[in-house]
Amino acid sequence: MPTGTLEILGTMDVAQFWPDGTSDADTANVSVNVSGDSFRFQAHPGAPFQVTHFVEGAVVKGRESKAPVSDKGKLTIRLQGIDAPELHYRPAPLSSTEKSASSQAKLQAFKDVNHSYRQRFGASAAKALHDFVHGAGTGTINCRVFTHVDKPNEVFDTYGRFVGDIEVTIGGKAANVNQWLAANGWAFPGFYVSMNDDEITTIRDLAASAKKAKKGIWNSYSKTVGMFDFTLLEPKKGETDILPADKGAVIFPKLYRRQTNWATRNKAKIFTVKLQDYLSSQQDKCYETDDWLENHASGAQHEFADFVKNSKTINFDPPDLVFAEETSKIVGPDGKPIASF
Repeated sequence: MPTGTLEILGTMDVAQFWPDGTSDADTANVSVNVSGDSFRFQAHPGAPFQVTHFVEGAVVKGRESKAPVSDKGKLTIRLQGIDAPELHYRPAPLSSTEKSASSQAKLQAFKDVNHSYRQRFGASAAKALHDFVHGAGTGTINCRVFTHVDKPNEVFDTYGRFVGDIEVTIGGKAANVNQWLAANGWAFPGFYVSMNDDEITTIRDLAASAKKAKKGIWNSYSKTVGMFDFTLLEPKKGETDILPADKGAVIFPKLYRRQTNWATRNKAKIFTVKLQDYLSSQQDKCYETDDWLENHASGAQHEFADFVKNSKTINFDPPDLVFAEETSKIVGPDGKPIASF
């Protein structure tokens, strides 16, 4: 497991979070100074932090190729270890195979249902994060982002997002945003094999306490896949009048995203397979958490679809699984892999 720590010292606009903005409860944009001292790396606990410029001119290559930091100095953060109810999930684009096998009528039908959908509690979770971060101040606030890694290729996900924890200062004390969301029941655990054991167990313990207290989403967590609701769409900025009705059964967001992709294609008759068959076709790999913590990659690997039965019954709780994920690599301006910080 990684022993190094990469940290970023930057600023965050509080107004980015819904309802002031559009950010949901498990992603954020942080402003950084790439050529300055925003990025610092510590090789092991106790070692000094050293400034690194490994992202200057770099490109992250995964599902797409993109600069890790935008030309406006924005770095997108995926909050590690958690998965919050979706505020605005748009179905995955049709593959070239799906397009070529579909009539113009079917393609138009898919276009007609290709919206940004939300889950129950997606707005409530985003609003809760918005209000929490406001405790650190209004406007632009300082923040620290960090992750435990040893190599640059371990930093970004396949979408070019920095995967880590965010800290802000509230009442003179450092507050970990990821852990606050888990502890208050506004996000489910969402574990991946890139995480350290202590990162997994910390979030798992916080979520267990939130579940026991029936905080936030836990009181409505469902182990049944219900009918997809095509009327639940991304709320507009400031559309807080939806909050009183933002409740009801909520499933694990990763499963909801798969259901969204399936439901929109099924309605447009791109295909007519059952949800169970669609889940199997995705070949999402995972480990049971206890097995992963004990055996890591030598443990038994499973198909995510195996934890759902007959397109309906959910045979897992979010803390129970650790997912494999698509890799990415980061290359420098010369196109060569960046091997060290």
